[in-house]
Amino acid sequence: MKNWILCLVSCVLAGCGGGGVPEPTVEEHVYAHVVGLGDASGSEKMFQSAFVTGAVPQNRKDYGKYVYVIDGTAEIDGDEATVPVKIIAGMVVSPKGAQGKTAEQTETKMTWKLKREGEEWKIKEAPLPG
Repeated sequence: MKNWILCLVSCVLAGCGGGGVPEPTVEEHVYAHVVGLGDASGSEKMFQSAFVTGAVPQNRKDYGKYVYVIDGTAEIDGDEATVPVKIIAGMVVSPKGAQGKTAEQTETKMTWKLKREGEEWKIKEAPLPG
């Protein structure tokens, strides 16, 4: 999942020009883990691998009810990152992605924390609304 997102980000950044594909930035790695969490919640294994050891929430299916959007700039300090996240409920989600609004759409701004374990960024804290 995360490799797919990183590949997509790299392809978009590369454009149609010649030359090689640039390496994703630290921020892009961090952002990919945040926006991909809704998809990762569909698989126990993927969901667990998205979090640092000992921080996996027990309410995995609740994370699939939302769409996650980066809502500002991440603050990255060494191996830790703080990311402003807009959590959107009420989006119609299909295999093609988030589409349209429903009558009960809500947006909540939260702050999530990530930590690098080895070479990989993982979520340390991802509070949900309510």
